Amino acid sequence: NGIWTWSDKGQVWASYQPIYPAKVLVNIETDTYKTVLRYKVRGRWIERTFDKSILASNNKILELAKYGLTVTSENSKALVKYLADVEALNEDIITEQTSTSRFGWVASDIDVFMPFGDEVVFDNESNLMTLFRSISHCGDRAKWYTLMKELRATRKREILLYLASSLASVLVEPCGALPFIINLWGETGKGKTVLLKLAASIWANPREGQYMADAKSTITAQEIRLDTLNNLPMLIDDMAQIRNQCDGDFSTLVYRWCSGQGKDRSNVGLGLNRLNHWKNCILTNAEHSLVTETMQGGAINRIIDVEMQDGYIFEDGNYVCEIIHDNYGYCGQEFIEVVQNIGFEKVREIQKAFVEQIKSEASKRSITKEEKQMIPMSIILTADKIATDYLYKDSIYLDFNDCFELMKDQGEVSEHKRAYQFLKDEIIKNWHKFEPIDDDLYRGEQWGKIRHDSDDHDVAIVIGTIFDEMLKKGGFQSKAFLSWARKNEVIEVDSDGKSKKKARIGNCSTRCIYMKMFAFDDEEPESGFVEAFPEDLPFD
Repeated sequence: NGIWTWSDKGQVWASYQPIYPAKVLVNIETDTYKTVLRYKVRGRWIERTFDKSILASNNKILELAKYGLTVTSENSKALVKYLADVEALNEDIITEQTSTSRFGWVASDIDVFMPFGDEVVFDNESNLMTLFRSISHCGDRAKWYTLMKELRATRKREILLYLASSLASVLVEPCGALPFIINLWGETGKGKTVLLKLAASIWANPREGQYMADAKSTITAQEIRLDTLNNLPMLIDDMAQIRNQCDGDFSTLVYRWCSGQGKDRSNVGLGLNRLNHWKNCILTNAEHSLVTETMQGGAINRIIDVEMQDGYIFEDGNYVCEIIHDNYGYCGQEFIEVVQNIGFEKVREIQKAFVEQIKSEASKRSITKEEKQMIPMSIILTADKIATDYLYKDSIYLDFNDCFELMKDQGEVSEHKRAYQFLKDEIIKNWHKFEPIDDDLYRGEQWGKIRHDSDDHDVAIVIGTIFDEMLKKGGFQSKAFLSWARKNEVIEVDSDGKSKKKARIGNCSTRCIYMKMFAFDDEEPESGFVEAFPEDLPFD
């Protein structure tokens, strides 16, 4: 009939409904305590977790009204005292349990993976209820696996890669790697969103508004979601919705996501809140590549950018959605059980073997792959091998050569080489500002001049401030580029070894950069282009 006590004023109600503290939770990351309350609402028992700081305050406990408790400013004081008394007097009865507010490996313990298992409970469901409830299994396991075998039999690179990448997320921490991004880009209407749902169905409910993140969410919301997901993959559909937040350049966003931790934030006590951190894989899609010519090399390294192959990913996307909307969540839990059975050591052995295979293949081709590309790809190949051997059992593995080609070479990622190419393009595009139309007559501004040393050995003499502006426009740093350019003899230096030399532009003397337009011309041309000689042309 509820909870009441007596005072000199008579009967005092603490609660009009049955309520008691059922369990105490101790968070493994923060060492903070929470209380699980059981109470009755309209004839049914409800169990919810609340911070002790809320239950200890006459004012804050009023927040519980929105969860069905009949607490008011009149009875809040009595309710606070009642809950405190019951807990203090029943420590031998009210059990204490370890809890966490994050999914994934608990304290890097191979035996415990949240939310699978009963050893540790989740204590953050009041704030992330939708996400928490979405991570579950539903429907018919056999239907989901039958669909997977049908789709995997097509050997579509996109399908195999996204299935493997979703599972690879939980191997990032055991392999000691940093987060990375897999981005699929191509024409709209070809099945990218359905593919992302397919990857989500491994772990959770793939319907809209459930497990998958909202691309329009704020940076802080993204950080909180990443911290909560921890080792589970974050999936974002249509990166074009985020492009405006980044002014078209995703470098800052990539660094933030792939650093594995958020920003320090102070609290009201002038201390620091717990630092958000995560180690997972982030799966995205877009109509355009995330990698741009002006993106910083470190950001490029952290993205495996995949261009869609011709045609549709699925023959019938609606059919795929019908199956996975009602049948999901089995594969992820079973993959965790496999990893727990074989052990982290075995996982790392497989991953290191793939790294060596990648290095061996690169050595055969006389190229060097970026290590920050090799590690993520080796983890994806590891997840694919484990899932294929133990779960799918269809012997359909990711094509190693395809995966090898997706990784960038060191030259592709070199920020300074890309800066040099950007400068060359800018100079060529504005050639009329370096070469006069007639004698000393220039079209518009003059940015410098061209020195013709010999055939195909031009040197662009660029006014120093113009040179710096061009680099800034491309998002490159002038001092760092010039240091690299001096070491690689891309620019000429003065007698003191300085980057800028005096030059006469018009009737004035100014300090300029002497940049060689022929550096690296002896490197292999891009595949698909051949040099044409006059005698080879099919016309006079």
